[in-house]
Amino acid sequence: MARILLLLIIGFIIYPLFRGFVRANTRKDEASAATTERGEDMVTCARCGVNMPRSEARAQEGRMVCANNPHCR
Repeated sequence: MARILLLLIIGFIIYPLFRGFVRANTRKDEASAATTERGEDMVTCARCGVNMPRSEARAQEGRMVCANNPHCR
């Protein structure tokens, strides 16, 4: 009985440590996907002149344009 209790206590100690390690690694992967240490690169729309993050733009005929802006023609 004492061994089972000891194993349960060890399990309750290790579980939060493991969970924190996994969460920290997933946050690092998500943060580094589209940004650099200084932040995300900004581009100017070739049609309307709005500055936006590169992730919100798309390339069209070699120029960067708004991807989801309904007012950009």
